[in-house]
Amino acid sequence: MTEQNFDLKEEIRAYWSDRAATFDDSASHKIEDQFGRQRWQALFRQAMGLSEIDNMDGLKVLDLACGTGEISRMLCSLGADVIGLDFSEAMQAIAKIKLEGKTWKPLLCDAENLAPLANNSFDFATTRHLAWTLTNPTSAYAEWFRVLKPGGRLLVNDGNWTQPFSRRYRTRRWIANLLSQETKRSADDQENDASIRGRLPYSNGLTALKLIDDITSQGLVYVSTLDVASLYHQGMRAWPFTTRLRQSSENRFAIVFEKAIHD
Repeated sequence: MTEQNFDLKEEIRAYWSDRAATFDDSASHKIEDQFGRQRWQALFRQAMGLSEIDNMDGLKVLDLACGTGEISRMLCSLGADVIGLDFSEAMQAIAKIKLEGKTWKPLLCDAENLAPLANNSFDFATTRHLAWTLTNPTSAYAEWFRVLKPGGRLLVNDGNWTQPFSRRYRTRRWIANLLSQETKRSADDQENDASIRGRLPYSNGLTALKLIDDITSQGLVYVSTLDVASLYHQGMRAWPFTTRLRQSSENRFAIVFEKAIHD
């Protein structure tokens, strides 16, 4: 790792650690149980090729960049045996409390270097809103390939946050702001965020096609692209109306990959 990448990675760690205490206040991160849980469970079943009633009992699952443990919580609710990996101690401290007594173990580790994990260890790996923040995507994707079992699957849920949004999406946000003004982040926070984004490999945006090209170049096979609209519409019905208006599946994607089984 270059000195520049190391410095940037430490800035990223500090940035997310500082946000840990309020992370679950955001509808983009918190998954509520009334409507959101069933939508996320359905997504994971679909990614694994399971039926609508099958669970993930006994499957070894890796939650990459688990944050405060919301995705891990959904996976545990399906019976999976989960390792929640994150490099922020502040994030993992919250996840440990949330997932106490669940089939979950924490691992303080960088998602781009999975040295503590053995080859061919996991039936399934998943990540949400991580790929766009990677400082060395090639290294990360090679590691994710390495730790998956042959036949194991990877689900990447991410988005292109720099691509222009449609008029319909902008109108929805305009209406939401008329009804209730969105809480603005501090100028320092916005400046820090922009500085980090500008130095990332995906600083010009991460498209679904780019992600597929980059991940398949490291050995995984593209399986399918899943519809995420229900996660951000029906799955958020418990949130206030203005919050739902601001959320959208636009420019978001969920892509499934598989590690091929060779004779």
